[in-house]
Amino acid sequence: MAGKRKIEDFLNLLYNAAYIPVHYFRKDELIMAFPANELPVDFISAYKGLLTESNENVSFRSTEDFLFLGIIQNFNTGETIIVGPVSNVTITSDIIDHMIKEYSLPVEYKLGIEEFYRKTPLFSNSQFFNILALINRELNGETIDIISKFNVFDQGKEKAIGRKHTRELVDIKENERFHNTYLFEKEYYGYIQRGDVEGLKAFFKNAPRMTEGKVAGDSLRQAKNIFISSIAIITRKAVEGGLDVETAYLLSDSYIQEVEKMTDSAAITFLNATAAMDFTKRVSEAKIPSGMSIDIYRAIEYISNHVNQDISVEEIADHLGMERSTLSKKFKRELGFNISSFIMRKKLEEARSLLHYSDRSISEISEYLCFSSQSYFQNVFKKKYGMTPKEYRKSIS
Repeated sequence: MAGKRKIEDFLNLLYNAAYIPVHYFRKDELIMAFPANELPVDFISAYKGLLTESNENVSFRSTEDFLFLGIIQNFNTGETIIVGPVSNVTITSDIIDHMIKEYSLPVEYKLGIEEFYRKTPLFSNSQFFNILALINRELNGETIDIISKFNVFDQGKEKAIGRKHTRELVDIKENERFHNTYLFEKEYYGYIQRGDVEGLKAFFKNAPRMTEGKVAGDSLRQAKNIFISSIAIITRKAVEGGLDVETAYLLSDSYIQEVEKMTDSAAITFLNATAAMDFTKRVSEAKIPSGMSIDIYRAIEYISNHVNQDISVEEIADHLGMERSTLSKKFKRELGFNISSFIMRKKLEEARSLLHYSDRSISEISEYLCFSSQSYFQNVFKKKYGMTPKEYRKSIS
């Protein structure tokens, strides 16, 4: 009994530390669950069947819904621990709809499942595997190497792809169907990283025809996969060009979600151009000189992530563990403008985005961005952009 109590205490501590969902069974009887009573038992049972087929002490499965589930079993005691389901991507409403349909669950589960995943952190593959290894050591008293146990580097797959690659390389050379994308990509992504809007426009007018590799079985999936690959590079180049990380990755997610809804390959090509120009414009507006120190990079990141708060130079300096005067001098020396003006610049850029893409009123935007008054907001906005917030919104409608 002491051993059983020990594993229950361990799982309790694990959940409180990592917030990873855990269900503990003993001879098929559910003994405890974390978080308690937040997921229906039959929701977990739908996945339990996927896992208990394994005759190994510890194993995992992934689903087409981007979920990971792990199982740790002690065949001597009849104890089973199911970890998850968790994900390394945000679980959307569409994914939950698919889960409900796939496992024939009642539709009234949807709100509960949405709330569950809203509270559950995202876990990387390595985090998930290490948690399985930790539970296995507690339940079975054995230490495993996650690299070999979970076949992180699949040598069989590597050899199979190597053989396929060799055959295709021979075919390409014999038929002279060479990829011509490297120089094209270098020029294309260079415009984005530099925030060169006019250069990108000129490039699109004279863009060469590309020879693309085959990355999917049908033309629509091919177009989507190429788009997603391109957006990943665009996002990285935009961040390198000065766009703040959070803005870049949220924008990337929005475009990927949009492309997955599309059913026309040609339209995806136009969406790619739209995304490239969108990122390039944002880089142009956010352009920061290269070669900045890590302290100044972190200061910029902090400002960008807290632009809706009444942030001060003292607060930023405290976050970085620096003196206010040291930060101010270093910021001005490296970037050529003072930190207070940069805070205002980021607030006004956010205001312009909200005026363009949201239905918030001018007073709501002013309050959200912590301007001292609406009249002050209107004055500084007009000083920067040459028109009032109302005039700007009207000009883009």
